[in-house]
Amino acid sequence: MNDAAIDEFIQAMGQLWHSEGRPRIAGQVLAYLIVAGEPRSLQQMCDALQISKGSASTNARLLEDTGALRRVRPLGARQDAWLAVPNPSLALLQTVTRRFRTSAEAITRLAGAFPEGMEAAQGRVEDFADFYRRSADFMDEWAARIGQDCQAEPQESKTDGED
Repeated sequence: MNDAAIDEFIQAMGQLWHSEGRPRIAGQVLAYLIVAGEPRSLQQMCDALQISKGSASTNARLLEDTGALRRVRPLGARQDAWLAVPNPSLALLQTVTRRFRTSAEAITRLAGAFPEGMEAAQGRVEDFADFYRRSADFMDEWAARIGQDCQAEPQESKTDGED
């Protein structure tokens, strides 16, 4: 992939992820695999992005944990390859939603253990938990809409034959 626009997209995704406190290389790996549209080995990622195999592996696994990538083993291949899921933005949104819901539950549980006489503080902490819960509810609705949009307008898996 030597096209300037593609390189710029990959770099921009890296910067975007970095600005959000996530690894820059994870953003680049995701961008590379979105553009590729088909499975790529760690070595292919290393060659295309000029990163180490350890970095490619670490960031691919991180992205797999978020649901944005899927590990596959192409027929006849001796090693795994990685593929961006059809709608990685939806997968990422669902991951954030789960984290928010888990945070709401943990904060609620902790607030419930506050000692007697701390009702005002407990209420403020419960309000904080409510923020996470309501945010998760909003993101669930948003994800449902995105999912419906994707089903209404199925995207073909397009590859340009470029590496």
